[in-house]
Amino acid sequence: MQTKEQVFNEIQHIMQHDYVGFSAALQQSQQHHVTNQMTDEQFVRVIEDYLADFKDGNLYLSVKNSVRPNIGFRVRRHENVLYIIEASQETRLHKGDQIIAIDGLSIEEASKKFHKQLGHDKAERQNWSEILMRATSVTVQQRNVPIELILSSYARKHYKPTHKAMMMNEQTLYMKFTDFAEEYAVRKLVSQYEHRLANIQHVIIDVRENYGGNDAFYFPLLDWLFERDYTVKELQRNETMFTNYTVRNCELMIGLLEHYIEPDMNAAIEQMIEREIFLVEQHRGQGMIEVTEDLDVTIEGRPIPQAIYVLTDTHCGSSGETFVAYAKKSPKVTVVGRATMGIMATCNVVTADFGDIALNYSMSKMNEESELASTDGIQPHVYVPWTPEHLHEDVDLAVVQALISQQL
Repeated sequence: MQTKEQVFNEIQHIMQHDYVGFSAALQQSQQHHVTNQMTDEQFVRVIEDYLADFKDGNLYLSVKNSVRPNIGFRVRRHENVLYIIEASQETRLHKGDQIIAIDGLSIEEASKKFHKQLGHDKAERQNWSEILMRATSVTVQQRNVPIELILSSYARKHYKPTHKAMMMNEQTLYMKFTDFAEEYAVRKLVSQYEHRLANIQHVIIDVRENYGGNDAFYFPLLDWLFERDYTVKELQRNETMFTNYTVRNCELMIGLLEHYIEPDMNAAIEQMIEREIFLVEQHRGQGMIEVTEDLDVTIEGRPIPQAIYVLTDTHCGSSGETFVAYAKKSPKVTVVGRATMGIMATCNVVTADFGDIALNYSMSKMNEESELASTDGIQPHVYVPWTPEHLHEDVDLAVVQALISQQL
C-alpha cells in the first residue's frame, strides 16, 4: 500500500506527464506539501487544493471513505444567499430555506475566501459543495429567524439515472435524460416513442441535470434534432481535438471503452466504440497528437418534429454539453435556460485509482476556437436567469410553453 507522500508524488507525475492541461508555469508557483503524518482529511484537502489551481471542471478527486462527508442537501446561490434546492437526507432543512453564513462567514465573505474552489464569478454557476463539505456549521434563515446548524454526515445515496418521456399534449413530447451513460436506455426510450416523434410538432428535451457518459449513446436522438442529413465531420468542421496518448492514458481509456460495450448493443454504436479502441491502440505511447477520425457517422435528419426545445443548466456537463453543442447546430432547435457546465475544454476523462481515493483527469483537449472550449459553457438561445422562483415553479418549462404558444 502506498504512503500519502508516494500517492501525492504519483498524482503530481500524472499531472505533469498524462494530464492534457499541465502548465509548467503553474507548477512552479504551487506550494502544496504532503506528509505521511497528515490525517486523511488533511491529505484530501491538500490534493483538492492542488487540483483546484488548474481551474479545470473535469479534474477532480473521488474519495471513497468518510473523509468527504455527504451533508445530505444541495444549494444554489442567488445574490448573497444559498438556497436549499434539495434536502433529501438532512431533515432539519427544507427546500427554499436560506443559508446566510458558513462557519460565521457571510456568503459574500465566503465567496471571496473560497473563490478558487467555487470555480466561477457568476453566482448561479458557483459550486458550493466542497465548501460545505469542509464546513462545521451554517446559519439558516427559517421563518425569518437565523438558526445555527451543526452539519451532519449521511450515508451516500446510490445515484439512479432518469431516462423518461411523456406526452404533455397531443403535439408536445417531453423527454428527460440525467445522463448518457447507457446506450440501451437511450435507444429504448427513443424507440418506444418513435411513432410519436414522427407525428408531432414539438419536442422538449431536458438535460438541465446531466452527468454525461459517452457521446455515441445519444446519437439516436440526433436524427430527430436535424431537418436533413448531416455527417458528424460536417458538424465538427470548426473543431479539433488533441489527445495525450501516453501508455497510462491508453490503458485507462481502453478499459473504460471496453466497459461501455454491452450485449445486444446497437451495431453502429458498438462499431464506433470498437473503432475508438483501435484508434487508442494505434497511438499508444505516442504522446500528444491531433486526433483525426477516419470513421464518419451520418445523422439521418427528419423534417418532423418541426421544433425542438432543449432545456439546459449549469449542472449539464460532459456528454450532456456535447449533446447541447450538437443541438445548437440545428436550425429547428432552440436552447432555453442557462449555460452548460463549461468543462469540455479538456475531455475524455480517465481515472487513476489509489484505493481510498481516485484521480479523475482528462487526456484530450479541444482547440481554443471551439465553443466547447469555453469555461462559460454552451450558451442558450433564450437565457433564463436562475431565481428562487425556480424552487416552486418550472420557470424554464413555462418559457418553452410560451414559445410554443407563439407558434400556434
